[in-house]
Amino acid sequence: MTVEESVTIERPPDAVYDLVADLERGPEWQSSLESVDVERGVEVRTFAGHRREARFEVTEQVRPQRFGIESHTGSVRAHAVFTFTPVAEGTRIDSRLDLEVGGAGGRLAAAVLRGRVAREARQNLERLKELLER
Repeated sequence: MTVEESVTIERPPDAVYDLVADLERGPEWQSSLESVDVERGVEVRTFAGHRREARFEVTEQVRPQRFGIESHTGSVRAHAVFTFTPVAEGTRIDSRLDLEVGGAGGRLAAAVLRGRVAREARQNLERLKELLER
């Protein structure tokens, strides 16, 4: 399943990139993210009533154009890429989340979660915008 969202933020690309890449600040703008331990490469999320610890690794760091991260727990693997494009109003941030849900019933689970994941992705970008435009 792939979810794509974008928003324009009235800040320069390096400022937007820096906040997204500061993983410990992720819980400030990602509603399901509870905590991030950068040293251990572990994040804790609560989604759809389930609290899960996941391993993560940064897959792309091209400041201030692209930032990518991949996480996995059990049969779920998520790969997110953020692209930062300068525009007249500041920065357009495009996010792409590829979510793979394996195991028995993985396809059905992904279909059920799609709406929630898309809604959260949109809300997260709006929170990021609010945080940066204060």
